[in-house]
Amino acid sequence: MDSLSQIVLGAATFALIKDKEIGKKALLYGAILGTIPDLDILINPFFNTIEQLSIHRAFSHSIFFAFLLSLLTAKWFSHKYKTSYKSWFWASFLTLFTHPLLDLCTTYGTRLFYPLNKSFYTLDNVFVVDPLYTIWLLIGCILLLTLKNNFPKRQIIIKTSLVVSTTYLLWGLMANFIVKNHFENELKRQNISFEKIKVVPTPFNTIYWQGIVKTKVGFYFGDYSFLDSKTSTDFHFEKNDLAFLESKKQIKDLEPFFNFTEGYTLARLENGKMHIYGTKFGPINIENNRAEFFFPLIFNEDGTYELSQKQPEDFPKLFNRLFARLKGN
Repeated sequence: MDSLSQIVLGAATFALIKDKEIGKKALLYGAILGTIPDLDILINPFFNTIEQLSIHRAFSHSIFFAFLLSLLTAKWFSHKYKTSYKSWFWASFLTLFTHPLLDLCTTYGTRLFYPLNKSFYTLDNVFVVDPLYTIWLLIGCILLLTLKNNFPKRQIIIKTSLVVSTTYLLWGLMANFIVKNHFENELKRQNISFEKIKVVPTPFNTIYWQGIVKTKVGFYFGDYSFLDSKTSTDFHFEKNDLAFLESKKQIKDLEPFFNFTEGYTLARLENGKMHIYGTKFGPINIENNRAEFFFPLIFNEDGTYELSQKQPEDFPKLFNRLFARLKGN
């Protein structure tokens, strides 16, 4: 999730346990602890773009990291404030571990059990930036900062902000289930057999969703808005170059890329060069009967490759199209 969301979630979680004891300082400590797991990006400059996929959201986002760091921070807090080590441990652990739990809700995913298990886990119930999740926690933190430490309803504010924001995540889970069921029914109606399906939210909302459908020979892509008047779905198909894909999976240095894409990889020829895309976020656009994606892995004729950082030039146009589609077909 974005940094602001992690900061206010960390602040609210720590304050839930420690606001009565230390007041507004709990917000500061929680914001710091809620940010710490993402500090793994500081070592990114020492690795190439593919290696970075194996660094971010790895050990610093695991339950083991949260446990070990909580042991240390609780020791420091209990020494500084001369109060229960146990309560400081739980305040620290919950604050640290809610960070990867929130990342788990995004399509990027996270690795909760690293290094025992290096797989990415995702719930796909919220986009990496969603104001309707963050705003309630932000309001709660601002109120706590402006009100006096002895204000009697501080705990009500904390609990309300956490309950409302969490309810939004639960709505995202229910929406994902509903949309997935819709896609599965449509695939069955259209006699399309598939191996697995992933349903993901589009930017900044949980109303408009995309489906990524993996088959034995390629991918179908479809979209659905809760405001649609049309009940059927038109799927776009992309054929996958499976032979090329399998040959590149044997390259050890590409393991971080294939691990991150969770099996949703599409290989195709473009402008004389082979491209491999991670499609798990869904296409950013479908134009001229071709789906477009971010960050292709591009292979040159001599066998060398690079993870391209090229992005669309006209973001306003893409967002206008997205919000127009969100309103329904």
